[in-house]
Amino acid sequence: MSNQFEVVTDLVTKAWQLPSRPDLLEDCIAFVWEHWEGGGDSSTLIIKFLSTHCGQAVSSADLDFIANEERKRNEQSF
Repeated sequence: MSNQFEVVTDLVTKAWQLPSRPDLLEDCIAFVWEHWEGGGDSSTLIIKFLSTHCGQAVSSADLDFIANEERKRNEQSF
């Protein structure tokens, strides 16, 4: 393993905030390694990685809408 790869691994691991997703951590390290240009901004690359993986994420507003729709359906069935 190259020293540069170890640097990238350390940078990403220290910034990682999803301890329950070590699978994504490994993917993120690979993504940053592929796009990192020897000293570039790893934070920006981490954000780019997460942005591509979170495009289909459910927001709080989505959850509220789903809950309201479910509540309406339950009220109509009574």
